[in-house]
Amino acid sequence: MSGPEPVRIVIVGAGVSGSGVAAGLVRAGAAGGFSATVDLVDPRPSLGAGLTYAPGGDPRHRVNVPSVRMAAVTGRTGEEGAEEDFHRWCLERGVLEADPAGWSEGLHYPARSEFGRYLDERLRSLFAAPGPVRVTHRRDRAVAAHRRGAGHGKGFVVEMAGGDVAEADALVLCTGNPPPELPGVLAALRGHPRVVADPWAPGALDGVARDDRVLIVGTGLTMGDVVSTLLGRGHRGPLTALSRHGLVPRPRPSGQAASWADFTADPPTRISDLLRRARAAVAAAHRAGRPWTDVLESLRLQNGALWSALPPDERRRFQRHLRVWWDAHRFQAAPQVARLVEAAQADGRLAVLAGRLVAACAEEGASGGLWVVHRPRGGDDLVGRGYDALVNCTGAGHGAAFGRNAVLAGLAAQGLIRPDRLGLGIEVDGRGRALDAAGRPVPGLFVVGPPTRGSLGEVVGASEIIPHALGVADALTADALPAAALTGGGRPAATAIPRRTAPTSPARSGSR
Repeated sequence: MSGPEPVRIVIVGAGVSGSGVAAGLVRAGAAGGFSATVDLVDPRPSLGAGLTYAPGGDPRHRVNVPSVRMAAVTGRTGEEGAEEDFHRWCLERGVLEADPAGWSEGLHYPARSEFGRYLDERLRSLFAAPGPVRVTHRRDRAVAAHRRGAGHGKGFVVEMAGGDVAEADALVLCTGNPPPELPGVLAALRGHPRVVADPWAPGALDGVARDDRVLIVGTGLTMGDVVSTLLGRGHRGPLTALSRHGLVPRPRPSGQAASWADFTADPPTRISDLLRRARAAVAAAHRAGRPWTDVLESLRLQNGALWSALPPDERRRFQRHLRVWWDAHRFQAAPQVARLVEAAQADGRLAVLAGRLVAACAEEGASGGLWVVHRPRGGDDLVGRGYDALVNCTGAGHGAAFGRNAVLAGLAAQGLIRPDRLGLGIEVDGRGRALDAAGRPVPGLFVVGPPTRGSLGEVVGASEIIPHALGVADALTADALPAAALTGGGRPAATAIPRRTAPTSPARSGSR
């Protein structure tokens, strides 16, 4: 007697989020009782790497976690030795020996592209192994998705740019961070040849001449990458980085942070109360000889429960007033990048300014430069300066995600998804299921990764994405298993996404 038909699952996006879900499904199949065919739809050649870890990237762009602490996205999170798998891979392939500049205080911080190569190799090996869950990487771009059948039919149909169509019992949206958007003041400069709207586009910085006066808008991790690339190419002109607060990422300390404080026993419902408790915990940690990073690690691991306890107005208050401070401490820079930025500031090659953009225009004449006006933080005077190039490092354009992604725009038009209340992405429930226009969870439609940030909290770094991806894989598995398999000691029914830990490098970060 044959078993049930395999569940058909389509995952849009094969970066950390999508590949993490697929890896979790493969592991669930190996555990028994679950079979599926999984289509990973992504035009990029590598699995798991996405944009952050894409092979071939600038070797100066480094992971900000030592190789020995990097966890994989192969569904092995929590297994013995899983965190050291990347380090072993680096040793086997001579990565550490070939990159002496990656060492700092006895720890190695490899190029992000090396982690991308590692992920691709490990995932391809995992997906190629025989088993009840078969994963296929379809190198195509999803352009539309809709319900199968009339209106309220079960399952989904996904259309691709190449003309292929895939039917699915479940659809998982893993679209990652949307491309950056120019700030409103700079909108008039969109398309100008001296304006780099997306620093992550291939060859984005190739048009910046060595002697150009460069304005970098945003002072987060992306700024550090841009400075590393330009100075590594021998840039001689002055670099200016501007953001509202002028905050740069804290350097990664050599010690490993350990969770120390518990904020979830009585989670605050006001962000001011949470801030007060966090400051008190830092003071207590200092008295006990513990670093402030232990308190931050506690907040990171508990952020899902803390975020869910905050009402919408308090979440907005956090976004408006505290997000920039959280990001500067949470998304720390690799020691090599931090030292480069500090040295460039010390010798005058880089100036980091705090202020707000007021106006910008293209200069007339043969020079064809740019004129940008800003108001320094805490002042009333305006400062205007000329630049030869402008690089936008303000981070992902979350507010434009629905308008720029055809799949999301189409699903929203059908009422199957809706923006979250903060405008950061797609609203989901605690299991990662998309909520429709009426606020009801849509069976079989899941969202993983940065688009869930407004609903679930901090889901932009791989250390948060991986647990969410594996949690959604668990939910898909539990939904597909017969009811009989969920009783008598079988797999429990799916619940809220678990908060597992997997310390890895963060996603791109923008303005401070």
